Amino acid sequence: MAQAFTLTDFAYAHRGLWSGRKTPENTMAAFDAAAQYGLGMEFDIRPDLDGNLVVFHDDTLDRLAGRPDRVEDLASDDLQDIMIAGIHGLPTFERLLASWPHKLPLLTEMKLDGRTDPADLGRRTGALLQNYAGRAAAMSFSEEAVRALPSDVMRGQLIGPSHKIGTSEFETILQRALSDGIDYVAINIADVDGIRKRVPEDLPIVCWTVRTLDEVRLAVHENVAIIFEHLAPGLVSAYALP
Repeated sequence: MAQAFTLTDFAYAHRGLWSGRKTPENTMAAFDAAAQYGLGMEFDIRPDLDGNLVVFHDDTLDRLAGRPDRVEDLASDDLQDIMIAGIHGLPTFERLLASWPHKLPLLTEMKLDGRTDPADLGRRTGALLQNYAGRAAAMSFSEEAVRALPSDVMRGQLIGPSHKIGTSEFETILQRALSDGIDYVAINIADVDGIRKRVPEDLPIVCWTVRTLDEVRLAVHENVAIIFEHLAPGLVSAYALP
């Protein structure tokens, strides 16, 4: 069973600790780099044609692999031959879970688009995490996917930036998440300022994607955990961790 953990005890590398062609986002190289620095990690999963879960952010392979195919249209055997930046294979969720240090936490974002059934993705994700012995949580912008996660898995509700979805919608989703007994919420760094005055004091919060030291300071001031990229890991840890 995946272990629960305190969000603010760790800083989280966004899609792994990635930089350039040698360590692209959401690859085993980026994951290994995050682990070497003792970081937690945020990453993305989505189903392939067979329903197996692969670690990949986009709905198509175009940006990272130079192919127009949608991930959901390719079978597992086909995806094994796909290379990111011409070097790195496409990881499966199971491979990541098998290799990741149990003492470091994973924030698993379930990506939904195309034909993906939200409840099915939540159940599949939850089943794998129920058989994982390390620290791990799952989250999604899809409320249906989050609700489908088993109650013994740490569940997070992602909420879109209020400047995009509107303040009213932001608050509505937040209140529904609280009513659902959610374990934490994940918000954009643009919504962090003053967030503690608007939510229950004991609500765990994580924010994405922190890219400046000023944003690190703001998150720390609001007692919000940090998902970051393109910052020195040691600097983030020095400012953000107990």
